[in-house]
Parts: sequence; structure tokens; C-alpha cells
Amino acid sequence: MKITMFRKKIRSVFFLFLLLAAHFASAQTQRKADIITLRDATKLEVLIQEVEDNVVKYKKLTDPEGPLFSIRKTEIAAINYGNGEVETFEAVLEVPGYYAPATPKTSAPMVSPSTAVSPKARFQEELRAASPDRLRAIYKYYKAKSKGGMIMGIAGTSAGVILAAIGTGMVVSATDANGNYKSYADEKRAMRGAWMMIGGFAGGVTFGTVGFVKGGKNGSKATRVRRELTRRNEPITLSINPGFDLGNRSGHLALRMQF
Repeated sequence: MKITMFRKKIRSVFFLFLLLAAHFASAQTQRKADIITLRDATKLEVLIQEVEDNVVKYKKLTDPEGPLFSIRKTEIAAINYGNGEVETFEAVLEVPGYYAPATPKTSAPMVSPSTAVSPKARFQEELRAASPDRLRAIYKYYKAKSKGGMIMGIAGTSAGVILAAIGTGMVVSATDANGNYKSYADEKRAMRGAWMMIGGFAGGVTFGTVGFVKGGKNGSKATRVRRELTRRNEPITLSINPGFDLGNRSGHLALRMQF
């Protein structure tokens, strides 16, 4: 009878945990994307951070914690904000100089809205347009983010497994060979152990999944930056080490490059 009551309590606790998890998931609803429509009909799904006089600053929808990008208002036709508001921009004719000789401009090919550029291809285009110093800075950024995500995943999974194991041991030790509780205190201890089992499992899965996913995504981006630097025959890191020779009373600088 006591084991049946304990199983019912376990089921009620697990059902309460599912309700809390559903409430937490609904509370963490992501912000809706803002859509920037360029004058060549290209649409960008982004998270706008600032709208200044001449530029609009945004972050990628797939990387809301990543670097900040900017685009000139003269290239924007309209912005559909995530809250439903729409802002349009008039075309501005830029005249570089009154006496400058007129040079024919090649018109850019029109891009159909149906052929949207994937975030991976857009990221690769930005890498190709970046300078070597900028690429090295981006590489260090995503490498650090990847390392932090992996540490979070390993630590979260390990802590969850340990907590669940302790809870399991508390539940097992609270009953005798016939499956009955030895005392009322043992029944309370078994209940605490059940909570620890559920908490350890949920925490390990949540933090482990989030950490490993972040580590994998940022690690993939760091690898792409490394490939672009390798394609240009540029080193990943540059370091200059000064030195001084007391015997010859001369100084020197050592340049160290890591590919």
C-alpha cells in the first residue's frame, strides 16, 4: 500500500514538473523577427537594435547574441517590425559631385523574393568581404563562444547525472527488502530523493542540450572563419614578442604566426 501511494506521489510530482516546464517554455517565447526589404527586393529577417539617422543596426535572427551589423537607409525600401508596424523609406538620389564625369553604372540583377539567401550563405559572403584582422577577431569571438557552450553542456549534464544518482540512492535506501518504508522519516527522505531525481534529469537534459547546441553552432562558424583565413594564406593569430640580449646589448622583436 505504501509503495502504491509513493508511486502516485511520484506521478503527481512528475505531472507538476511537466506543467512548470510548459509554463517556462511559453514564457521564453522569442521576439518576432523584423523584416527589412531592400530596394533590390531582397528580404532580411533580423532583430533590429537601433535606427539612426543614416543607418539601421541589427543582429542576425539565427545569432541574437552575435556581432552587430549595419545597413544604410538609402538601401532600404521598407521595414516590417515584429510588432506589426511598417515603415517605408523614399528613394534618395546620391550625387557624388556636380563636376564629376558621368560613368555608366551596371545595374544589379533583380533578386526575386522567392530566392532568399540562406543565413549560411550570407555569413560566408560577409566573411569573404571582411579584412584579415576582422576575420581573426570574429574567429576568436566564435571560438570563445563555442568553448563556453561546451563547458556549459558538460557541466550541466554532469551535475544532472550526479543529482539524479543521489536521488535514486535516497529512494532505494529508504525501503527494506520487502519494498516497505522503514519509518516515516524514510518516506520523507524518499520523497526528497524523487524530487532530486526529477530535478537532476530535467536540469541535465536542459543545460546539456542548450550548451552542446551553442557550442556546436559557434564551433562551426569558427571553423568557417578558419577556412577563409587558410584560403587567403593568412595566419590565425599574430604575436610580437620583444626581447633583449644583455651580452650583445641589443634588442630584437620576434614575430610568431599560427596557421
